[in-house]
Amino acid sequence: MTGRGGVHGVVSPGYAAVREQLAGLIDEDHDYSAQFCAYVGGRCVVDLWGGSGTGEHAVQGVFSATKGAAAVCVALLLERGLLDLDEPVSRYWPEFAQGGKATITVRTALSHQAGLPGVEPQLTLEQVFDHEYLATRLAVQVPHWYPGTAHGYHGLTIGTLADELVRRLDGRTVARFFDEEIGAPRDIDFFIATPDDHEPRVLDVLPQRPTPEQALAMRSSPLRADGDTLSGMAFNLAVSAPLDVLIPNVRRGRAAGQSSAGGVGSARGLARLYASCIGEVDGAPRLLSPETVAAVSQIQAAGPDIVLGLPVRYGIIFQKPDDRLRIGSHQAFGHDGAGGALGVADPWHDLAYGYVPRRMTTPGGADERGMDLARTVRRCHAELRG
Repeated sequence: MTGRGGVHGVVSPGYAAVREQLAGLIDEDHDYSAQFCAYVGGRCVVDLWGGSGTGEHAVQGVFSATKGAAAVCVALLLERGLLDLDEPVSRYWPEFAQGGKATITVRTALSHQAGLPGVEPQLTLEQVFDHEYLATRLAVQVPHWYPGTAHGYHGLTIGTLADELVRRLDGRTVARFFDEEIGAPRDIDFFIATPDDHEPRVLDVLPQRPTPEQALAMRSSPLRADGDTLSGMAFNLAVSAPLDVLIPNVRRGRAAGQSSAGGVGSARGLARLYASCIGEVDGAPRLLSPETVAAVSQIQAAGPDIVLGLPVRYGIIFQKPDDRLRIGSHQAFGHDGAGGALGVADPWHDLAYGYVPRRMTTPGGADERGMDLARTVRRCHAELRG
């Protein structure tokens, strides 16, 4: 656990290159700090943290990487035969049939194809935190495009859709379901709703620090679009600027269980979560069968995202690798967050990893440095196999 080059933690024999790479990143940018953890074959082979802004037991908000935890909850309901992707959402949530949505399937709703990236009138921050309010608004909302004809990032609403399905089928909130069925039994250091007794561990996410050139380029981001555009509506820009108040830096946001963006955890927690989905970890059986993993990680929508304006690929809530999100093999699945965090499982390589940088990346989303660290893990693993 001794530090070297500003890096602390442990690596298994054959993975020292990951430590050296993280140390190099810190040497290049003294403002940089991050956690990185990886499992191969259900065994933790890398558990590192470095830079002055983080620590071994620190946790922080991971923004949309929270969606991955919600997606695992949905997958577990599929695993147990309680949810059918090809049934209408309204079978489980009758009120959802309003606004011409009676035939929208769970598959369509949870792959960003339902036309519900936001509601009109747009939402205040407190309304985003209020699950019952937002679920009621989504139930009556007429889709903004004909469901299934396009896909667009449901950045704040897909967590509400997943949460309501979990509540209708199980009776618990998705945050409580995750904690009681997944997080606590498997010692996974991640929370959709952060308990009071873990608050002392929480570090604020540091805001972006763009260069003048980056700041200019970011003006075209959907997070800075006009409030009357589709993208602006999805991010409630007519009401507030989403990055002015960072949801996971607000105690109300961390406690609300907002399963699109309010989760808090460590790289160790994200890595262990995804490792548990694809294999046995510390004697605990794998959480999901190969058949369930295949069902939720299969590409459901691909191509231009009409909210983000980028080519993307979606599974069931999960993101899939694309030209921007180079997270692993074609079998990889996971989710990034606006701050740069990543949680990924890659069955092809029997690999899972988590990455949490302290400062938000610019322009936002998956941090290239985290993806590079994962590539080094894959290279080390390949070399060990010969």
